[in-house]
Amino acid sequence: MSGTATDYYGRKDEGVVELSPRRSNSGREEAQDDADSIYRTTSADNRDMQRMGRKQEFIRQYRLFSMISFVTIATSAWCLNAFVVTPALLDGGIPSMIFSNVWCFVGYLPVILSMAEMSSMAPIAGAQYHWVSEFAPENCQQILSYLTGWSSTLAWQAGNAVGLFLVGTLIQAIIGLNNPSYVPQNWHGTLLVIAVGCTTVLTNIFGSRIVPHTQNAIFALSLMAFVAFLVPIWVNAPLAESKDVWGHWEDKGDWANLGLSVLVGQIPAIAAFQGIDTAAHMSEEVRQASDSVPKVMLAVLCFNFLETLLVAITLGYHMPNVEDALNDASTYPVVHVLMKSMSLPWVTVLLAIICLLLTLGNVSYLAAVSRDLFAFARDDGLPFSKWLSKVDQKRKIPTNAYIFCGVFSALLSLIYIGSPVAFYAITSLGSVAVLQCYCLSIGCILWRRICQPDTIPAARFSLGRWGIPVNCAAVVFSFWSFFWSFWPQTNHPTAAGFNWASPIFAAVIIGALIYYFIVGRKRYFGPVALVEGRKEHFS
Repeated sequence: MSGTATDYYGRKDEGVVELSPRRSNSGREEAQDDADSIYRTTSADNRDMQRMGRKQEFIRQYRLFSMISFVTIATSAWCLNAFVVTPALLDGGIPSMIFSNVWCFVGYLPVILSMAEMSSMAPIAGAQYHWVSEFAPENCQQILSYLTGWSSTLAWQAGNAVGLFLVGTLIQAIIGLNNPSYVPQNWHGTLLVIAVGCTTVLTNIFGSRIVPHTQNAIFALSLMAFVAFLVPIWVNAPLAESKDVWGHWEDKGDWANLGLSVLVGQIPAIAAFQGIDTAAHMSEEVRQASDSVPKVMLAVLCFNFLETLLVAITLGYHMPNVEDALNDASTYPVVHVLMKSMSLPWVTVLLAIICLLLTLGNVSYLAAVSRDLFAFARDDGLPFSKWLSKVDQKRKIPTNAYIFCGVFSALLSLIYIGSPVAFYAITSLGSVAVLQCYCLSIGCILWRRICQPDTIPAARFSLGRWGIPVNCAAVVFSFWSFFWSFWPQTNHPTAAGFNWASPIFAAVIIGALIYYFIVGRKRYFGPVALVEGRKEHFS
């Protein structure tokens, strides 16, 4: 048994329930002990699930540190940030690439604090749509929760496709570096995306018992690769002058206004801190979730910030000619910097390791994507909900949800063959939809904190008297980021450079509303219908 702790009701929590059932005068208690031993739950976890009206269906295989490793790997912050700096270099230059990470970290801090508190109140796989259902005004809980569920599901599905696509295009870049005669084709990228997607699905399904025990080792590998990435650049790559790194702001996006250009260029930094709520979607598989998940989210936020800031500063100091880096044949400025710091074989090895880390990150990320899909289907929020919410009783995982996610990402990748613009348009939905979920869920807990504070559940991680100002700051920053995520990289863009997130997001919301009024409202009541103390409103 683990050490004792005090739960948010002020009682002693005995930690993980013993693996052998205790003697009991009641057969019902013995059955509960058997269930606890199978699913590795604690008494606090049982109380949380009971309050939310849910039964334990997954095995709680993650503890605090293994979940920190899991989320760090799933977000792959330093790897992703290194390959998505182009918008910041175009709009604002090197200083924009560095400073946008700082102000976005400051902005995301209240967002993560707010979600950490809600994950302590309701540690459940549905996360944002559940929180909206539980905390929104009673007269609009159902529809707001439903729309948030659709936004969240599509955001995570699109995010999964983006991660797979980055691995595919990076493999093509490695081939191009080593074979100058290679001409990358769109269908090559699609096949690579499908191959990596199949790998992540099969790994999650057939390695379900092993994956949770590999996270710490993969995290250690990621740290070693991070050092191997930084050191050669600082030792060998040509240096830029400090005055250019910290003060040479540029407007290559033709906005005719430097301030506006810098704000458009913050999009990579806005995206860099998304996905930390992966921990919340994995809550039903974390021991002592109401205590551990908030700590995980805050720890990963700070760790990712340090890594992404070091990457930005490193690239900034070793990019004396930004124009050359932007025009690199690989389309990735970071590859240009690496080629200036080491030989081609070593660049190939390092990029191959990064590809491996991104693939392993996609394995972890897919686990959270499938839990989000499973949770919304469990509440009858999607077509074919019964099939999507089925749990594999042998492996205790949502196998059908994994299969759907794999098929969906493969279908999205097929679009890339005919039109890269259309593919980018769909995947750009991810960042926008996630921010909508953040803004709405935090806005709902803010409303309840102001108007009905006595109905807010107790939490191990509580913002207390700082709740209102922190929630207000979180809503403002979420909406601010949401607004800027619709902007294109350059002024007067062509169809290929246009940010299609706005029309697609509007189409998704309209489609969800149509489905809601035709089918959804008749069978979707939201998770609040099951929450203790609220059931009488829906009986």
